[in-house]
Amino acid sequence: MMSRIRQSAVRTGIAIALTLGSWGTGYAASSAFGCAGLETNKQLASVEGRNGFFYRVIADLRMEQQLSEHTADQIATIAEALEAQGTTLVYVPIPTKSLVLPQYLPATASSDFGFDYDVAKKAYEGVIQRLREHGIVTVDLLERLKEQSGEEPPFFQADFHWTSAGARASAGKIAEVIRSLPGAGELQKAEFETRPTMPSSIISTMRRMLQASCTDALPLPRTQGYETVETDSGTSAIDIFGSPSSGGTVALVGTSYSDLPASNFAGFLSQALSTPVTNFSISGGNQFGSITSYLTSEVFQANRPRFLIWENPIYNNLGKFGDAPLIELATAARQSCRRIDPERISPLGPTTVSVALEQGEISDSAVIYAFSGDTLSRHATLSFKLHDGHDYQSSIVRADRMVSTGRFYFPVRYFASEASKRITLEFDRLSTNAAAVSVCHPKAR
Repeated sequence: MMSRIRQSAVRTGIAIALTLGSWGTGYAASSAFGCAGLETNKQLASVEGRNGFFYRVIADLRMEQQLSEHTADQIATIAEALEAQGTTLVYVPIPTKSLVLPQYLPATASSDFGFDYDVAKKAYEGVIQRLREHGIVTVDLLERLKEQSGEEPPFFQADFHWTSAGARASAGKIAEVIRSLPGAGELQKAEFETRPTMPSSIISTMRRMLQASCTDALPLPRTQGYETVETDSGTSAIDIFGSPSSGGTVALVGTSYSDLPASNFAGFLSQALSTPVTNFSISGGNQFGSITSYLTSEVFQANRPRFLIWENPIYNNLGKFGDAPLIELATAARQSCRRIDPERISPLGPTTVSVALEQGEISDSAVIYAFSGDTLSRHATLSFKLHDGHDYQSSIVRADRMVSTGRFYFPVRYFASEASKRITLEFDRLSTNAAAVSVCHPKAR
């Protein structure tokens, strides 16, 4: 049996292993809610702080945030590719709960887990500085969130998401940054009104996990509800919450922070910017689910926004899955592609096509774009023979929570010279008549 060289770019979740100091013992006696064993919980190791605030050990008490020089350079390539087509990327790393609300941390955060606020803050600031040094517009939300005053804190007590107060403060800061950028004066103008509604509770997986280790009911993740509506516009009405036909002059991609209806983040952004913000965020999509779904969609290609806001918690490592997701984003953003003649694409079966290549058609920097012709397609595999008789195979799988587009971008890199005659593309769904294959480049040539 032939050995196989296999590369997989699976855009699903993220797992980070971290140990801080020594594990403490159960402290039910000092818990206000009769909690015990939270810090050793295999599903969600946490600590109980003051005033009903809980912090995740791995995500909130971590002091090292990963962003290598190489990954920062890849993000810069995405930003450059977007800018070349008229879109400015605005990156928004959300600071951890422990950085924003250190006053409620328990003593065990330091004594048992070694948490040092100054070290954690420097790590957070280091990520922002590195991104900015690479020319990426990056919004620092920390001080704005720490300044958030009033009856409602910026984060829930027994959940990691921000409240509507935190979302509103963040939207204001992001709007300030965007208004200072070239092109802000070109945004479509509209008037918005944000009205308070009934207090709203979110469905919290974190609270449910914590509650299993506590005898008394934990604080409900409730926040003041708001509704933002457009009151006047010089153009026809636009759905600011993601109508595929709207496109929008400002688009938002991100995680559950942006997708949480109770926090009204997209609404606050629309009002703060006085322009419609189209929300393409996906809960559970982690760092790449939303932006990959959006940049590979027909919606993005047909109506590119002037500004693209990319929200991502600081602890979501952008280099976790290697280069492939970042190269795909840059290639989809730039769209510097040459389509392969359909006559060179031959069906091999109900879900597979063979593509004949010309000598030297694919360089080491090239990316193979494959469209299955069916926007419901979620899985594609590129394969070809190497000169030594082995197989090269690369797969892309779209997670269930992502929006399927049927569009996939495969970097081939140093194997390009061996894909000189023919490649095979297999999809989970294929419409042969609509399928297309192109050779693309993520960087300017």
